[in-house]
Amino acid sequence: MPLYAPHVYSDPMTIAALESLLGQLPGQARVVLVLKDGSRVAGTVNMRPALQHYADANEQPGVNGTVRLDDLVRACQQHVIWLDSVLDVLHLPEDA
Repeated sequence: MPLYAPHVYSDPMTIAALESLLGQLPGQARVVLVLKDGSRVAGTVNMRPALQHYADANEQPGVNGTVRLDDLVRACQQHVIWLDSVLDVLHLPEDA
């Protein structure tokens, strides 16, 4: 049974871009994610994300991934962000 994602990617250039995001999101990093829709989400990376194989609504196979952030203000709140929606990663100082 396949996992489903809103968008999946199979072209090498897009996969390489997603993989480069993985390197910017090590576990326990404090970050602000700037999303493609202009919004921002701040938090601590719960664990380093990984690309996974998914299918889209048309059953086309490809890859995508999610990153889980623990909210910086409300520790009990967690954000799950699709990697392809991230435009930029801003790193926060550890003591901020």
